Amino acid sequence: MFKAIVFDFDGVITDTEPVHMQAWLQVFAPLGISFEKEEYDRYYLGFNDRDFLDAVGRTHNRAFMSDEKAKLIPIKLKQSLKLLNKEIPLMKGVQEFVERSSKNTLLAICSGANKEEVYFVLRQLGWYEFFDPIVTQEDVIRGKPDPEGYKLAWTKLRERIGGDLKPSDCLAIEDSPKGIAAARAAGMKCLAISNSYPATTLQQADWVVKSISDFKL
Repeated sequence: MFKAIVFDFDGVITDTEPVHMQAWLQVFAPLGISFEKEEYDRYYLGFNDRDFLDAVGRTHNRAFMSDEKAKLIPIKLKQSLKLLNKEIPLMKGVQEFVERSSKNTLLAICSGANKEEVYFVLRQLGWYEFFDPIVTQEDVIRGKPDPEGYKLAWTKLRERIGGDLKPSDCLAIEDSPKGIAAARAAGMKCLAISNSYPATTLQQADWVVKSISDFKL
């Protein structure tokens, strides 16, 4: 039995990658940059916004400097929130899983998503009180696969319960190879859900399932 569950956000709780893609396409339109879903899925899944811009720059031979990133990321966030205000697409089975596990397990989030976006979605769902801590891209210097975010989540969970918590007491739930690598490097067990990547690419996780509802704590 795990004492804590640390959820990734995009692709685990919400099916928001299409939202992110659409928002970025709107931001990039004036810059003459465009891409199809195949390119997005192949090169950009699992990145926080800063690393996403670096990846797009490599693919499209376009360098995004820090000051330009600082301008583009808030514009993308505004577009994402407009889209999410219309509909919040939850992953299959996640509502039942979150509501059930919150009764006897500590829940946290470790995500490369924007903090304002994560908070917006959780408040819209009425789930904000379920998750503590919530670690997002603003809280770390290095995104996944670096374990910085998961180590920070573990530290904050330990503080929450007074220190009696090992990394192996925590289950990370991920949907990408980068996320699995980050969780495992932080010493956590990892459940991977093949929402975004084929199961064959997620084998470094301790368990791989098609849907979160297939995993029993």
